[in-house]
Amino acid sequence: MLDVGNTHIKYGYFENDRLDKSGVCTLWTEAQWHTFHQQNPFESVLVGAVGNATKPLLAKIPKSCSIHIVDNTTNYPFTSVYDNMQDLGVDRKAALAGALKTHPNTSVLIIDAGSCITYDYMNSNAMHLGGAISPGRAMRYHAMHLFTNQLPHLTPTEKIPTIGTSTKSSMELGVELSVIAEIKEHITAFAQEYGNFTIILTGGDAKFLNKKIKNPIFAVADLTLIGLYHLLMFNSFHEK
Repeated sequence: MLDVGNTHIKYGYFENDRLDKSGVCTLWTEAQWHTFHQQNPFESVLVGAVGNATKPLLAKIPKSCSIHIVDNTTNYPFTSVYDNMQDLGVDRKAALAGALKTHPNTSVLIIDAGSCITYDYMNSNAMHLGGAISPGRAMRYHAMHLFTNQLPHLTPTEKIPTIGTSTKSSMELGVELSVIAEIKEHITAFAQEYGNFTIILTGGDAKFLNKKIKNPIFAVADLTLIGLYHLLMFNSFHEK
């Protein structure tokens, strides 16, 4: 499985229906792909892409492998009330499919904290009722730098200051607390609307945010990869 994001490309190698290996392969060469394929033989690859690196990536994969891409012909194991299913991002679709594997027959709120922070609610009948999208941590820092003349270009911090005593610490406090407060508020709003559900946190910033949010949360680092595998199996069965 290949998860082509805005920042990184991640791979998941499945054996006997279980995720055996995963990691980042953004900079892999054709030779590295050949070596990986020799050590971990695979026949099929499913690509879920939101970034622009798909074509160069596919050219490096061994020619003996069949390649499938999540597109408008893909079938999904859930239904959605989204106005246009094609507008729902591939990463969000894969995360929903992953939640059906990790938490079947369960109402879930999936929070994917990556380049953007996405929120998706799916009830216990596997119906996706919608969600929300907002800028991620790194994007907020970048936006403040990009749209001002004086603010520096910072990256997310692990240590949140208690008060800003410089431009740097003021930006850090503003970004990090706003993200945490936003997530907590979304959880409260969804709970008021839909009642009890399981919260699944995933994405590049999941580990950091899991320490900061007090609600009971299941952190599933490879939820998108698990979902891509579920989609591959679901569509293979559907085609028979």
